[in-house]
Amino acid sequence: MPKTSPLLIDIGQGLSIMTGLPTIAFWKTADRPKNAKNGTFGFNTQTNSLEYWNGTRWFVSQMTEDNF
Repeated sequence: MPKTSPLLIDIGQGLSIMTGLPTIAFWKTADRPKNAKNGTFGFNTQTNSLEYWNGTRWFVSQMTEDNF
């Protein structure tokens, strides 16, 4: 998909919403969201990892060349 393509989101009953390109939040460890909601995820630029908040703790997935 070209970098400038919009994203169509199916909202049911034959309807969809067109949005811009999706983005992912990013932060350093000390700047993680303080009141993160369950399911929050983002990229930690300090540790080069994807992080996911499950409502209790942050899960971390290190990004390496093997992950791509």
